[in-house]
Amino acid sequence: MSRSSACSFLSALTLFGISSAREAWGCPCAPGAAPVTAISTPGDSFALRASVAALVDTATWDERGRVYPTPRDVSTRRLVFEAAGAWRPWRSIELSALVGATLTAADQPGVVVRAASMGDVTARARWEAVDTWRWRVATSAAVRAPTGDRVAGTIANGVAGVGLGAWELSLGGEVARRSEALGEVGVAIDVGVRAPSEREGGSTWTPGPRATVTAFGAWRATAALTVTGSLSHTLELDAWRDGEPVADSGTRRLSAALGFGLRVGRVVWTLGLAADPWIEGLGANATATMRATLALTWTR
Repeated sequence: MSRSSACSFLSALTLFGISSAREAWGCPCAPGAAPVTAISTPGDSFALRASVAALVDTATWDERGRVYPTPRDVSTRRLVFEAAGAWRPWRSIELSALVGATLTAADQPGVVVRAASMGDVTARARWEAVDTWRWRVATSAAVRAPTGDRVAGTIANGVAGVGLGAWELSLGGEVARRSEALGEVGVAIDVGVRAPSEREGGSTWTPGPRATVTAFGAWRATAALTVTGSLSHTLELDAWRDGEPVADSGTRRLSAALGFGLRVGRVVWTLGLAADPWIEGLGANATATMRATLALTWTR
């Protein structure tokens, strides 16, 4: 099965669930799913976030979209640790940075792998052009530096705890409609292009451009508790090797997520549950995973 180096969640996705709502809505939503979701809220000066995610591979799609469940005697599990910080020089602008690390345990007959790897560093600027009781419109630009250990396959997609293996520049946009009584619904898109990188053997590999589209919603159960959900689809076009396209190397994947956010003073606890439904045709050249994420965000 051919693969590209990574197709992005940069949503970061769907690991936590859905978009954080802003101070205007007063929602303790999970920070994460929409690609340009903020770490802080417009009333904050800065924010710090730490998270740990457990990932288990459940199946793979080949280049034609056929699904192959992971055999019982084969398993791949990961713990992904991420840390992020954000600063707001102005109310509508957030500057942030994120980095991570991964512990991997892979087992198959006759082979046992235990490994630790550093992740990439991502820097992002986000502008909330509209932030009212009824609407939120935001845009962002991000740069991901290949500071981590490269991990082949789609797991590197938007997860800073693993290495993408190439520089990436991404642009994102987000539109959400709010209801004071119920919550919000919206859609976000994140598009990224990658720079060429040298592989073993001296070949030059250029991952194809990718796009992630996320539909999300949030329901404010109480003044402190918010339940979120999202559905996202990522498409990455074929890669290039030494200036030539690599046929059937593009990837795609559908992900669904459910999140819970609890605000206690300046601290927001979030729990996210996500999975890639391994249905024929919904993915290609991708690994389906189940993910559980716990995050703590402190704001000031």
